[in-house]
Amino acid sequence: MFLRIFSLTLEPANPLQFSLPEFRSALARQLLKYPAPALPDGNGGQCIHRYPALLCKQVKGELMAIGICQGASFLQQVTEGNADIEADDISCTITSRDPEIRKEFFGIDSAMHTYEFLTPWLALNQQYAKKFYDLSGKPARDAFMLKLLLGNLNTLAKSLDYTPTEPVTCMAHVKFKRERIDRENVIVFFGKFTTNLRIPDSMGIGQSVSQGYGTIREIPGGNRLNEEIGSE
Repeated sequence: MFLRIFSLTLEPANPLQFSLPEFRSALARQLLKYPAPALPDGNGGQCIHRYPALLCKQVKGELMAIGICQGASFLQQVTEGNADIEADDISCTITSRDPEIRKEFFGIDSAMHTYEFLTPWLALNQQYAKKFYDLSGKPARDAFMLKLLLGNLNTLAKSLDYTPTEPVTCMAHVKFKRERIDRENVIVFFGKFTTNLRIPDSMGIGQSVSQGYGTIREIPGGNRLNEEIGSE
């Protein structure tokens, strides 16, 4: 299947007063209020309901707004001919944008693809965090995380209403790190993985993808990295 995607990079007009969560929420409210007939998607009525139609996040120090399916039509239309984007009373200057909505393939194809996490992958809820802690040794923890990653990939496909044409497979090399998020100490993961599921760059997997967690990017030279991952 093909996903319609439209991306912007932004700079806050008032950096000292800018709140990413508030800007993200304001954009999402605008999307909900936008008239559905004004959002033609040109792809047989394609609309997503479970995966966020708008992603607004900081990736490697860069503020990005990404629209998917109906979110792509929304972002393109509200920014067309404008040098900035406003959500409630929060304004951002558009520093770059896609020239048009692009169609990106998502799904099983004939190749294996290797990705890296650009932002922390939130893989563990409270129940899984306890199981992870209780496991003894790296092999057991690696096997546990591989199972969770496979589950996350299948959940991603389901959230986009995509039925895999064959089972999703993956290999991974990830390391955990403790970070403080929302006043809580949590375990996050970084690293890379390879899978037969092709995923557009800058999408996210796992928990809290709308807040920027689990953002991925495909790594060129995936065949060599696949061999490295498989031998570890």
